[in-house]
Amino acid sequence: MPLTVSTIGDVIDGDYTLTACCYRFGCNHRAELDLEALATRLGRSHSFRHKDLTPKLRCSKCGSKNIGQRLSPPTGSPG
Repeated sequence: MPLTVSTIGDVIDGDYTLTACCYRFGCNHRAELDLEALATRLGRSHSFRHKDLTPKLRCSKCGSKNIGQRLSPPTGSPG
């Protein structure tokens, strides 16, 4: 059965990491997003998909809104 991750709540429940990446030339800042804070602000049912989430983000280093994101799987120890 395929794994479906489509909301901020799914990302939290799956213990994934969501990283925002600034694409402004010369900045390239990266930061792991505080998913609990996002869930409080936007709701656990808010989509984490690029087109739905990144318009609400801004680079904390340079202020750019040219943001990408990367979803990383859980890194817990096996077993």
